[in-house]
Amino acid sequence: MKVTRRQLVQAGLATSLAPAIRGGTSRLPNIVLLMSDDQSQPHLGCYGDPVVRTPNIDRLAAEGVRFTGCFVASPQCSPNRSAIFTGCTPHTTATSRLHTPMPPWEWTFLEGLKDKGYFVGAFRKVHQGEQFNKRWDFYGDAGTSFERFFQALPRGRPFFLQFGSTDPHRPYPSGTAQSVHDPSRVPVPAFLPDTPEVRQDLARYYDAIARFDTECGELMDLLRRYGFAENTMVVVTSDNGMPFPRAKGTCYDPGIRVPLIVWWPERVKGGRVVDELISHVDLPATWLDVAGVRPPEKMQGRSFLGLLLGREYHKRDAVFAERNWHDNFDPIRCVRTERWKLIFNAAPHFPYRPAWDIEDSPSWAALKREQRRGTLARHHLQLFEPSRPMLELYDLKNDPNEFHNLATDPAHADVLHELMRKLSDWMHDTYDFLPPAFARPGEPAGRNWPTSL
Repeated sequence: MKVTRRQLVQAGLATSLAPAIRGGTSRLPNIVLLMSDDQSQPHLGCYGDPVVRTPNIDRLAAEGVRFTGCFVASPQCSPNRSAIFTGCTPHTTATSRLHTPMPPWEWTFLEGLKDKGYFVGAFRKVHQGEQFNKRWDFYGDAGTSFERFFQALPRGRPFFLQFGSTDPHRPYPSGTAQSVHDPSRVPVPAFLPDTPEVRQDLARYYDAIARFDTECGELMDLLRRYGFAENTMVVVTSDNGMPFPRAKGTCYDPGIRVPLIVWWPERVKGGRVVDELISHVDLPATWLDVAGVRPPEKMQGRSFLGLLLGREYHKRDAVFAERNWHDNFDPIRCVRTERWKLIFNAAPHFPYRPAWDIEDSPSWAALKREQRRGTLARHHLQLFEPSRPMLELYDLKNDPNEFHNLATDPAHADVLHELMRKLSDWMHDTYDFLPPAFARPGEPAGRNWPTSL
């Protein structure tokens, strides 16, 4: 019986698609990752924001592929960055707590690329601990010019380069941005009150995004000047959502939905918008695929190279995210499909508690002031409830802001049960330390999840 390549791929026995995309040559593509720090998906011009000034990233999107359904593995900085390196959700690799260094025994895509001959470098924020920085062939801090990497690059070697910006992370001191956005023109998200303080806070957030865009443009200019642009895949994304209440540190979409743009003029047809669900754990599998490296069995992500090239692709039906310790302990798990989201608050007796940088922000101060005045909308008041429901179910088609919890609605009991099962299976498969809702033979399950309405 003839075994097809598709069957080999499904069985995990086929090698990468990379030799086919290289057209028979041995020239390995370079890979550049441009990562902002705390930026939700809508806040780029190419995603429809009418105010933010991001011409360099918008150009990459126009010439490349823009994804509308990219989600982080965790709405926290270092845990999600660990997922990008390992292709595993943070609890699998014991990196789910903020500032936890990457364990020295964990294999990352860097080792796979280096074995293939890649020169790997990083600028600025990596956030995986001092020991992890020794895995790079080149590391540049904030005082190191981008050009130093290209001067250090050995001739003839392919490279992976990560630019980890610290923008638009807080704090936002005045007078430091390269462009200034008008607070009266910034769109205020529905989950924030429209006050002068919030608008000013958002304007400074936009200023920091514009600064990130400027530096992305500087790095792209160097790629072109050194002759690497055509054979380089450039990926633009963020480590988690915006540093505002009900965003960063939560599993609502403003915390977990981030930009994803792929620019690769030599291989990928530009001007496309792709709606398929993508998780950040899929990034390393894709990069290894590009380089012709087979990912380890432990890696949970899946390559979306076929999607980029218009070829066969195993589509996701859901993405998952987790939140654990981030200035405070708040264990949360969620599963999101194209239409539905289920959030499991494992410690529902806790109220909403923002991360420290958000707690010190003008936006949180404005929320607290308006709450005392009694002027907040009902959905804003949810942030001040003394506790939260254990389960939150949202119909994202009809409630994109995730304001109306349907978990106790009998009309949605089947959807709730299906998503509880899906989330529970993922928790089992990824060795979660939290108890899943449903047991498997020989495996314990939780006793506190409601299994019926």
